[in-house]
Amino acid sequence: MAIRILKTNWINIIGVFTVLFLYTTIYELIEPNVSRNIFQAMIASLIGICLYGIMFWVGFIIMLIILDYVLIIPNPKDLKLKLLIEWIVISSPFVYWAIKYPEQRTLYIIAIITFLVTQLLRDKLINKAIQ
Repeated sequence: MAIRILKTNWINIIGVFTVLFLYTTIYELIEPNVSRNIFQAMIASLIGICLYGIMFWVGFIIMLIILDYVLIIPNPKDLKLKLLIEWIVISSPFVYWAIKYPEQRTLYIIAIITFLVTQLLRDKLINKAIQ
């Protein structure tokens, strides 16, 4: 059962990555100080998300796994509440960064909201995996 629950983390990883990729690609295209075509904007977004954000992704995935083992796997009752607690704990660095770095505030807010949505979607996936 533990592995099936951990496998549901794909929705968080893919969801956050996709939304951040779309946001940064659009942002790169409409940035007034730089002229880029769509291909260059997509490459810049991939580099920014994958390479610049590597520490984020490592921490994000590790925290998802640890909190799943601590909160959800031992007792999957009150799943929605536990997923919201997981969201609050993992999102707290983003809130700090959004306050500290105002030039990237929108990026962090989008990541926080996307993570909340994917956590709520994950509730259904975990319930399927448990049954």
